[in-house]
Amino acid sequence: MKKPYNISMSNRNHTKQYILLALFALMQKMDYDEISVKDICTRAGVSRMSFYRYYSKKDDVFINYCDERFEEFYNILKEKGVTSFKEFTLEIFRFIKKYARQISILKQAHREFMFLEQLNSYARFIIMNYKNDFVIEQKNNPLFCYFIAGGLYNTTMYWITNEIKSSPEELNEMFYKMMEKNG
Repeated sequence: MKKPYNISMSNRNHTKQYILLALFALMQKMDYDEISVKDICTRAGVSRMSFYRYYSKKDDVFINYCDERFEEFYNILKEKGVTSFKEFTLEIFRFIKKYARQISILKQAHREFMFLEQLNSYARFIIMNYKNDFVIEQKNNPLFCYFIAGGLYNTTMYWITNEIKSSPEELNEMFYKMMEKNG
């Protein structure tokens, strides 16, 4: 009796990685709206069936990538035991610096709004789930997550677009000096 077809975790991760890399490569050369699933599959060396096994449309590739990065970030917060808002923003800046190239490619493709949409979603998740005194105080403030996501988005876009040489630590200090003067 034949065994049912089973994709190993390694093969699945490789396929998804090839698709992601293909999309980022194509975004550097083509207008995003002109990129088709067929283009992605050809560049990735995978079948359309493989693509549709994991995604229903090309936007899902980026959304899945963001979800995986957010899970990585959330685990960093928990592992480091981040308790203050200042530590939290520092970890955000460090994390964004790590993935600045991907964000830059997204901006080049005029799809940075997708990054903002994901930030809004993740900010809401953190407010509802992260155990931190400052975050807990803001749980009932409906504007807080949009304030954080919007500020983070705009800071990130400025930082990346202008190729600011400031380190995450320096950026965090600038942020807090500004907050102290205006607070």
